[in-house]
Amino acid sequence: MHVQRFLGSAWASVHGPKDPQKLLVSLLEGNFAGLAASPGPRPIQWSLVRDAAVDLPVRFGAVRVSNPLAEHSALRSLCSQSEGEREVAHRAIRDAVACAQTIGSNTVVLDLGVVGVTGDIEAEDLGERNYEWTHERAHALLARRKVARNAFVDRACRELFSVIKSFPAMHFCVVQGRSLRSVLDLDAMQDIVEDLGGRRLGYWHDAAICARREQILAEPQGEWLESFGNRLKGMTLGDASGDGMYLPPGSGGVDYGLCASYVPRTGNAFPVVLELDLSVAPGEMAGMRSCLDKYGL
Repeated sequence: MHVQRFLGSAWASVHGPKDPQKLLVSLLEGNFAGLAASPGPRPIQWSLVRDAAVDLPVRFGAVRVSNPLAEHSALRSLCSQSEGEREVAHRAIRDAVACAQTIGSNTVVLDLGVVGVTGDIEAEDLGERNYEWTHERAHALLARRKVARNAFVDRACRELFSVIKSFPAMHFCVVQGRSLRSVLDLDAMQDIVEDLGGRRLGYWHDAAICARREQILAEPQGEWLESFGNRLKGMTLGDASGDGMYLPPGSGGVDYGLCASYVPRTGNAFPVVLELDLSVAPGEMAGMRSCLDKYGL
C-alpha cells in the first residue's frame, strides 16, 4: 500500500505560512506530499504556489470544486431545473479545472448539489454542531427529497456527461455532499454509473461525510467503499461526530482501518487528503499524523 498524503488548502491557507515557498517547505517537514486545492476562506494564488514548487519535491493532489468546510456548496445548483442556476455551478467547475491546469493536477472532485424541496428546512447540514438529528427529523427531510429525486438524478447524469465531454483531459470524481438533501446517495450513484456506461467517472470517498451519514441514518460507511471501490480514486480524511466534521483523526466515528483496507495494493500512489475544520489547532498536527500513520494512511 502506497499513499500520498496531502493537506487540504482551506485549513492550510489560514494556519500555514503566507509565503508560498515557506508553506510548501512546512508541508514537506510535516511529511505531506503537498497540497490539495479547494476554495477556502483565504484565496490562494495558485500560480505563485506553482512557481514556488519548481525546486521542491512537492505534488498537488486533486482539486475539489467546492469548499468542503462550507455548508453551502458552489455546486448546490448543478442539477437545478433552471439553466441560469446551473451556470453558476458550471462556472465553479471551470474555475476548478483552470486551477488544476495551473498546478499540474488532472483530478477534479465535485459533489452534485442538492435535490430541491418545497417548504422551509430547519436543518440539512450533516456537520451542523449541536443539532439533534433524530430518526424522525432526518427521515422527514429524506421523504421530501424523494418527491423530486428522480428528476434531479436524471439531470445529474446529463450534467456529468457534459462536463466529462467538455474537459476530456481531466479525471472527474464525484463525492458525497454535506447536505441531507444531496443528489448523490448510494442509489443515485448506482443509477449514474449505469447511465454513463463506460465513460470515465471516479469515486472519491469523503470519510467524514460517510461517518456522519452512518451516525444519523444508520447507513454503513463501508457500503460506499464496497459498492464503488472499483472506481475509488482518492479519499478525504478527517473525523466526524455530533461536534462537527473534519475533526482531528481519531476523535470521531471514522473507521480508518476500513478506509485503509480499500487502498489499492498496486499501481500509482493513492492520494489521501487531510481536511480539517478551521477550529483545529496546528498543535494537534503531530497527533493527527500519528493516527494516520497507524493505519498506513
